[in-house]
Amino acid sequence: MAAPPILKFRPLCSTSEVHAAHVLESACYPSDEAASLENMLYRFKHAPHLFLGAFAEDTLIGYIMSTQVAGPLVTHGSMSTHDPQGTTVCIHSVCVDPKWQRKGVASLLLQKYTETIREHSRCTGNIKRLAMLSRASLVPLYTRNGYTCLGPSAVSHGSEEWYDCILDI
Repeated sequence: MAAPPILKFRPLCSTSEVHAAHVLESACYPSDEAASLENMLYRFKHAPHLFLGAFAEDTLIGYIMSTQVAGPLVTHGSMSTHDPQGTTVCIHSVCVDPKWQRKGVASLLLQKYTETIREHSRCTGNIKRLAMLSRASLVPLYTRNGYTCLGPSAVSHGSEEWYDCILDI
């Protein structure tokens, strides 16, 4: 049996990589929850430093994408805007190729992403919090990675109930 490839974590560098991320987004989220390609390209144009990819042998197998907002939590508005002076990084997707799920990739992505945001915050001083919406089934993943679940979110997106999760930097 071959050894698993070494994973590399780095920012997404081009719109073609955002297109590859959109393929994963469409595979991992129901259509009423998945971000559109247009929305992902907007986020990439305005906040490329908030995209992190996991790569196996140059193939994108997972990513996190976010924007910044002034408020403390993810809102409907935060899903389609970016405030470069915002103090909260709103994580809109933690997405891993179904073939790579349950292999620790999401946890590694979250850890690398948190390190990246902390380093960015040390330089800029303006980021104070990471915030996301989570399905109930994924709350344990996020709490294992340092997030606190605040309970059900006021945001309604798709058919599932969502939970606000935060990590103060």
